Amino acid sequence: MMNSGLSASDVAVLSGANNRNNDGFGGDGWGWIWILLIFGIFGGWGFGGYGGGFGGGANNPGLQGVATRADINEGFALNGIERSLAGITQGICDSTYGLTAAINNGFSANQLQLCNGFNGVNQGFNALQAQLAQCCCDNREAIGQVRYDMAAQACDTRNTIQNTTRDIIDNQSAGTRAILEKLGQMEYNNLNDKYQAALSENQSLKFAASQNAQNAFITANNSAQTAELIRRLGADCPQPAYIVQPPTPVSFPVNSCGTFNGCGNGCC
Repeated sequence: MMNSGLSASDVAVLSGANNRNNDGFGGDGWGWIWILLIFGIFGGWGFGGYGGGFGGGANNPGLQGVATRADINEGFALNGIERSLAGITQGICDSTYGLTAAINNGFSANQLQLCNGFNGVNQGFNALQAQLAQCCCDNREAIGQVRYDMAAQACDTRNTIQNTTRDIIDNQSAGTRAILEKLGQMEYNNLNDKYQAALSENQSLKFAASQNAQNAFITANNSAQTAELIRRLGADCPQPAYIVQPPTPVSFPVNSCGTFNGCGNGCC
């Protein structure tokens, strides 16, 4: 059996060209690789004898290409083995594909879930960030409003204090001015009274001095005239030791001049 070659039917059975559309095992001409491998192992490239020798009856040209029953059975067995191997390979491929698809689907689902989870986390962080930013903006706005209100109240308070202080100062100034004016008026009245009194006293003193001067002038004038009369008459009138009324009344006749008769009577 090892020394006989393969016929065309064996090749067709082994290659499966009748029911696989000349596709060969594995598709796209892989069956020819199996045929060459079988030729190398069992047929010695179709020349009979093990290992490519020329022994055996296969060297007869008339017997070339004749397949025995054993060869046909062996071909069917090899075809079954090939189909089994193809089924196993297909099962392994299907299993591998299914496992790969399941793994890929699992990883895809996990990645999708992770992406969705991370997306949710990112959305949560974005919402939290937006909320924190809005909270900071609201706090900043509230603090600014409080500062503005405090500044406005401080301005109002300072304005009120300034107005009150100004009113107090104006009131004190008006009171002080009224007191000073009253004191000034009182001092003026006092000084005026003193001035009027001094002026009146001065007038009185002037009048008295004028009267005294006038009296002195009259007295001096009378004395001068008397002395002049005595000088002209040439006789001095007797002067008594003291001026008293004599114990004996003295009467003097009246002359023609109508005066006492004696010295200084006015008659020449």
